[in-house]
Amino acid sequence: MRNFDSSTFAPIDKGIIAIDDDCIDFVDRHFLYRGWALMGASVFITLGLLFVIAMLHATTSLVDRAGPLESSEAYAIAGLITLVIAFLGFILWKLLLRDVLRYRYYPIRFDRTTRQVHVFSGGRNKVVSAPWSDVHFIIGRDKPTGPGEGYTYDLRGLVMRGDQVVHTFAVGSDCGSSPAIVLAHWEMIRRFMEEGRSALPFPPLQLYTSVVPSFRNALIIHVSSAGSGLMWIAMPLTLPWALFRFLAMKLCRKPVWPASIVGGRAAVSAGAPPLRAPLVYGRVDHAGGRAEEMERFWKDSIATAKARNDEVRQQLKERGAGGR
Repeated sequence: MRNFDSSTFAPIDKGIIAIDDDCIDFVDRHFLYRGWALMGASVFITLGLLFVIAMLHATTSLVDRAGPLESSEAYAIAGLITLVIAFLGFILWKLLLRDVLRYRYYPIRFDRTTRQVHVFSGGRNKVVSAPWSDVHFIIGRDKPTGPGEGYTYDLRGLVMRGDQVVHTFAVGSDCGSSPAIVLAHWEMIRRFMEEGRSALPFPPLQLYTSVVPSFRNALIIHVSSAGSGLMWIAMPLTLPWALFRFLAMKLCRKPVWPASIVGGRAAVSAGAPPLRAPLVYGRVDHAGGRAEEMERFWKDSIATAKARNDEVRQQLKERGAGGR
């Protein structure tokens, strides 16, 4: 991000699922939201089907009492049912199929050995690859969903062909309403790609993000993440969301990098041992105080970044979202 100096930010993990001396892998921005579209679609589809059933039942009862319908009435009822079914098809396409029969997540890989960025797209070619130097990274900003609501920020990469953007992707989970955390998130990637894994300044790193499609992980992500103070209050929303997340993950495939991406990599890292996503979301090794030390590092890093939100927002206003 050439318009921002991120070197003064402490790196933050926003969705790392694998790291070794050569590569670092992140989940996509929407990974933590899996199940939301399926839950919303299920509500609309259920209401729509109930409406169609009620219309058919009412029509049958009317015919039994008053005899055959006039052609205008029959056309009106058929048209209304057709309209509802078309709406359900739209919901199926725009919501339900965003969560099921797809991939559980769409990883982004930064390969410092080949100086490439690989984005798992799931399309015909499955992967979009571009040289590290040719990908422009910006602070992405989503519009607020309602009056008085703030923006949501994330780290986005733009794959360019000349002056034209040919592919856009978001790296890791979003950073909520804190644009400064995006810079700390970016600093993690920048240091890894430009200086190596040894430049990451925290205690022995452990990974939090799990991609295992278990019901336990769904509960942790959507129910427990609300915090002890809000967990019970939010449960009428978060528990169904967890159920639908579990279902969505089970109905999706695990992404697998093509052989062309992984084929040339060394089997054993020469430096620190490689780290992979844990089986349980947030489960880390507490032996020797490692987890406590790392927790303190993350909390301090996040607090320091948030304290600079106003500064970064002002830079965004003055300069716009800056490329790398």
